[in-house]
Amino acid sequence: MSLRFRSLIRLVLALAVAGACSPGYAQQSVNPRILVGFPAGGAPDAIARAFAEHLRQTSELTVVVDNRPGAAGKIAIDALLAAPADGLTLAVVPSTMLGLLPHIMKSARYDAVLDVQGVGNLAEYGFGIAAGPASGATDIASYRAWAAANPKQSGFATPGIGTPQHFLGAQLQKALNIEMAHVPYKGGALAINDVIGGQVPILISTEQLLVPYEGKGRLRMLMVTSRERNPRLPDVPTAREAGLPQLEANDWFGLFVKAGTPQAKLEEWRAAARKVLQSPGYREALSKMGYKVAGGDADLTKQVAADQAAWTERFRLSGFKAAE
Repeated sequence: MSLRFRSLIRLVLALAVAGACSPGYAQQSVNPRILVGFPAGGAPDAIARAFAEHLRQTSELTVVVDNRPGAAGKIAIDALLAAPADGLTLAVVPSTMLGLLPHIMKSARYDAVLDVQGVGNLAEYGFGIAAGPASGATDIASYRAWAAANPKQSGFATPGIGTPQHFLGAQLQKALNIEMAHVPYKGGALAINDVIGGQVPILISTEQLLVPYEGKGRLRMLMVTSRERNPRLPDVPTAREAGLPQLEANDWFGLFVKAGTPQAKLEEWRAAARKVLQSPGYREALSKMGYKVAGGDADLTKQVAADQAAWTERFRLSGFKAAE
């Protein structure tokens, strides 16, 4: 090998090292990413992007929101579990789907308690049960009376098979001791339209989706499943107030890392998340979307375990058979 050729190789290697050590290269290679298992524009994506924006403002940390839609969020969870446990890959996941997916999909082979660690509870919400003109119900008691007298017409609409709303409906049927056919739709908006039109007597949906319809005359909220009344629905009782404490259910969007992430890195993320959750700008952004910012990172593993137990029982009551 000639001296000139060896000199050329050394120059190329030196330039490569210099490029790898430049600020632009380093930042590009270590920017953390937040996986979202749903398309851009949906609630999980909007929450992840609001968090990322306020993280930049409060801690000057830049993260990339990486949408991996499909399989009810499983694709993003799989990507999180396949990534190194180095704290550079996180995921925003609805807590119900984190716990339910192993029950509704045989291919979801992970443990919601053991395989991930919680960074923060980014947003909370409850579900609502609303009646349309078919039953004329104004509360849970009047719906129960109508359904008992009209068993062939009784039914509940949901955004789809295998959703939390589906399993809440199964528990509602058991609690009221009445027959109720499950009428699944491809999304909450379609379900609302048919209940308003009288094709289905009641529906179960997220609170924030139902808020705009309350008081408009065609849809009557019977109860919410959250622990407290929704400030935007002050006259609508909670499940406990309606005499159905077993239907008390909150869902929340959690920020998670892979189990095994170094404790120091996990605590760094938790500290940064607390700054975001306490910032007025983030709270205002989430309030406009209809979500409550509960905040906190303590005992998230216990919260996931408790939620999983409750939803597993609802799943059992539904008689749902896991798909491949």
